[in-house]
Amino acid sequence: MRILKFGGSSVAQAESLKKVQQIVSDICRNEPAIIVVSALGGVTDLLANCLNQACLQDQTYKRSLEKLYNRHLNLSQELKLDTITQSWLKEKFKDLSNLLEGVFILQDVPEKVKCRVLGLGEELSSELITHYFQKSDLNARHYDSREYIKTIDNKGILLNREDSYRRINAIKDEINLAIFPGFIASNEKGEPTLLGRGGSDYTASILAAALDAKQLEIWTDVSGMYTADPRLVTQAIPIDQMSFQEAMELSHFGAKVMYPPALTPVLQKKIDILIKNTFEPEAQGTLISSEPKAERTTVRGLSSINHINLITLSGSGMVGISGFAARLFACLANQKINVSLITQSSSEHSMSVAVHEDDCPKACNIIEDEFAVEIAMNHVDKPKLELDLSIIAVVGEDMGYTPGISGKVFGILGKNGLNIRAMAQGGNELNITFMVRTTDVKKALNVIHEKFFLSTSKKVNLYIAGVGNVGSKLLEHIKSQHKHLIEEKGIDLIIRAVSNSRKMFFTEDEKLIEDWQKKLNEEGQTADIKKFIKNIEDSNLRNSIFVDITASQEVSEVYDQILDSTTSIVACNKIAASSEYANYKRLKQVSKKNNVDFRFESNVGAGLPVISTINYLKNTGDQITSIEAVVSGSLNYIINKFIEGYGFDEALKLAISEGFTEPDPKLDLNGVDVLRKLLILARESGYTLEANDVDLEAMVPEYCLKSKTTGELIERLVKKKEFFENWRKQMNEQNVRFRYIASFKDGKASVGMKTVGPEHPFYNIDGKDSIVSLNTLWYKDQPMIIKGAGAGAEVTASGIFGDIISISSK
Repeated sequence: MRILKFGGSSVAQAESLKKVQQIVSDICRNEPAIIVVSALGGVTDLLANCLNQACLQDQTYKRSLEKLYNRHLNLSQELKLDTITQSWLKEKFKDLSNLLEGVFILQDVPEKVKCRVLGLGEELSSELITHYFQKSDLNARHYDSREYIKTIDNKGILLNREDSYRRINAIKDEINLAIFPGFIASNEKGEPTLLGRGGSDYTASILAAALDAKQLEIWTDVSGMYTADPRLVTQAIPIDQMSFQEAMELSHFGAKVMYPPALTPVLQKKIDILIKNTFEPEAQGTLISSEPKAERTTVRGLSSINHINLITLSGSGMVGISGFAARLFACLANQKINVSLITQSSSEHSMSVAVHEDDCPKACNIIEDEFAVEIAMNHVDKPKLELDLSIIAVVGEDMGYTPGISGKVFGILGKNGLNIRAMAQGGNELNITFMVRTTDVKKALNVIHEKFFLSTSKKVNLYIAGVGNVGSKLLEHIKSQHKHLIEEKGIDLIIRAVSNSRKMFFTEDEKLIEDWQKKLNEEGQTADIKKFIKNIEDSNLRNSIFVDITASQEVSEVYDQILDSTTSIVACNKIAASSEYANYKRLKQVSKKNNVDFRFESNVGAGLPVISTINYLKNTGDQITSIEAVVSGSLNYIINKFIEGYGFDEALKLAISEGFTEPDPKLDLNGVDVLRKLLILARESGYTLEANDVDLEAMVPEYCLKSKTTGELIERLVKKKEFFENWRKQMNEQNVRFRYIASFKDGKASVGMKTVGPEHPFYNIDGKDSIVSLNTLWYKDQPMIIKGAGAGAEVTASGIFGDIISISSK
């Protein structure tokens, strides 16, 4: 005997019923079956709405009733059922209309009427499905559940097990294909009762237990129970097997596939439950068993409940005094307020309970009344209320035997800046339950799920501001490396937003990398950094990184807000790290407080590992004692071209044509960019250095820097030809070369043109290369040299990419 239950989504429309018919037809070829059906999807809620409207003497209940009738009539016509069935349907709705009219007049809903009205959805669906099966040449017979499932004293889900099981077994041998309506039952007087929320599951569970079935099949619109809610965690996967206890825990904490009381009859008989997908019957589904297979993950699933508030009772008068907990729970229980989570400090100074937000005002008033005397005497504080929270449960039967699960859960939450408001863990360690802000639920579920279920790849969400020359190269690099990163490093870089100085574009589509330019140009909205950051905050995705490839002061000023949203920053923009030292230090502290990264490797030397090397030396106990560096690849390129024989103006034009300079080359030639890089190097080395502490000498005369356009700048450089030719003469006569050098030693910092001889490491620096020389406690006689390409879109993009990968790999 097969017992199958089909939920509301499975029987909602003609097309879905055809799938149900095919599933049942395949089963009935080999063995008898009982089919339990819910009302058409959403019908029970609509019937409840009709009752409420009628009770309030709201005439719109008639329109709602007409819609319900038309929906069932249309279904019967689509299934091509006979006119007899349609006439029966009409009579049923006539009876319903009379009941609602009585409610309208009385402005009251008697319990019997409520049970008749709310149970009508299952009556209707089960009759229609029976007639449809019969029309499809299936030997189906309708059984009224009220004749076989009996409850005690009109108390709904309080089952009269002995009487119900006897009645069901009496028809066991006559069943070929039986159709039972779910949800409805009757008491010993024959009066209609309901089995409560999830009642159709309960009906099927009772039938399976009564007949000692080997298995109960629940057919729904998902392929079993998932490791998390797929609507919140897109990478959730079906669970192939789990224990009864795990299923109970997940169901209690919000997993919608099953309702916990429905498990009770089959749990007592140790009958397996198989959850299957009506719309994908070939999928494996989830087997819930008393003896699941041994090879399985420690954590089986995650679940959550929203709309929860936390009430905390605290006070010195609670310490060492017995009975407080009993009084607290008793006063709530007397008013039928359900407590979802309980936690108490070991000092007994405070106790917190989680209740549904609808019960919260009533609960607070009850607690205040119960402890009014203690509150008046200042022994206990008034209840403290925290709103807009959610409960998350991490469930797994084997967690109690595996050290470190709690550490991993709370560690990964902390790394993503998620704060725990309260937590509890049962003595059997079957679940770890905690509360977070409702706005953090999606992020929390995803980071935990990624930690325990997805060893293949980690999703990293990128928000990129500045998609010009360097930004475009970065996006090209991400696209070309995407497959390699997933396969070799387990990192899945997802572009969530892009922006230039004119437009910005956001998306939930994880394939933006494929056509970001088109989307930005055609669908982008006006660029606004405040709205850009608001989108990051509202999305609240785990593993988020903001990538700043602008040179914008405005963007750098919102770094603290970004870091506070638990989003890491990778900055090509030098402004923040070279701003006032107090601001630089504050940003470092904010990132540390929020457990996120603030990285800016590409600020100095483009893609060269300069800052990371300095940090490595510091972390191993070394100390930087002096810095000497050529850190402007564009300026070095100009000097090298000048050494080759080009005029200074010609060398500058070549650098501009290669894209090595800023759009306004004066920003390179005035030396401020190099000064900023020196500030960053010194600060990362552990020194407090401000811009006005640096002796700055521009590369070219002040006269040239006063030009208003690039064309005028070139003209003025030509006029100063003699000044530059004197450089050439000096280099030739003294066998030296000019380099634009930043240096820091003994607290003194300078930036300017210096000559170096053939023995100096800066004498031979090719093309647009940069070079950094570090003297340390360990590298006294021979400095550590870091040398390589220091300018260009591709190498700068590689430096940014390196920071992204470094953060993603943590």
